[in-house]
Parts: sequence; C-alpha cells; structure tokens
Amino acid sequence: MSKESEKKWKKLEQEEMKEEDHQLELKEGYEQDEKYEESKD
Repeated sequence: MSKESEKKWKKLEQEEMKEEDHQLELKEGYEQDEKYEESKD
C-alpha cells in the first residue's frame, strides 16, 4: 500500500469511528430519556 492510500484509509477509518461514537451517544441519550420517563411517574 502506498503512503498516499494509507493516509486516505486512516482518514476514512477516523470518519467511521466518529460516526459510531455519534450513534452510541444517541443511543445512550435515548436510554437516559427512557429512564427519566420511568422515574417521573
């Protein structure tokens, strides 16, 4: 693999990691909302 495509690859991987982190944050936020709804009763 050339240095150039290695750089592109690393960048792509970082983008994907960010996307996954974001999805996890959304999921955690959603679960916290659910718990909040339950404890409010």
